[in-house]
Amino acid sequence: MMRSETMTEAGGGSMATDATNLLSTEIQAYEEKLPELEKTYLGKFVVFKGADFVGAWDTLDTAGAEAVARFGRGPYLIRQVGAPRLTLPASVLFRHRAAV
Repeated sequence: MMRSETMTEAGGGSMATDATNLLSTEIQAYEEKLPELEKTYLGKFVVFKGADFVGAWDTLDTAGAEAVARFGRGPYLIRQVGAPRLTLPASVLFRHRAAV
C-alpha cells in the first residue's frame, strides 16, 4: 500500500496530513469498497481517482504507469489490496519514468 503517515516537511507541517486531506475522497472510496476488493482483487494494486475505482493491476509499476497515463501527476490513490499499512520515510518517492 502506498500511504505515508509520518512524513514531515522542513517547515514543520505534516505532509501526511496534506496528502490525507488531498486524497480523502479516494481513501474513503477505497475503505468503503475494501470488502468487495478483498474478494476479487486480493494482492492486486488498485487505483482510485476521486470516488471512482479505476482498475486493478498485478504490480505497483503497472498500476502507477496506468494512473500516470490516464491522469498525469495526480492526485490518485494506489493501494495493494490486503497488504498491511506502510509508513514510508520522507525520502521515498514513487516516480514512473517513461522508457526512452
